[in-house]
Amino acid sequence: MTSRVVYVTPQQTLDECMGLMTEKRIRHLPVMEDQTVLGILSIGDLVRATIEEQEQVINHLVHYIQSA
Repeated sequence: MTSRVVYVTPQQTLDECMGLMTEKRIRHLPVMEDQTVLGILSIGDLVRATIEEQEQVINHLVHYIQSA
């Protein structure tokens, strides 16, 4: 059993969370602030957020190219 709980704070970036999950080989992270659990972040949550970010970038680039 793990003696130290690995967690993130609301201020941490998606990249930091993904890096921590990869480094520790875990699929879920508690989100904590002042010793209070605010929620659980899953690898699926990070994948969805990353896809949304990429879709926004793609849409921005398509709009830029089409308006040129």
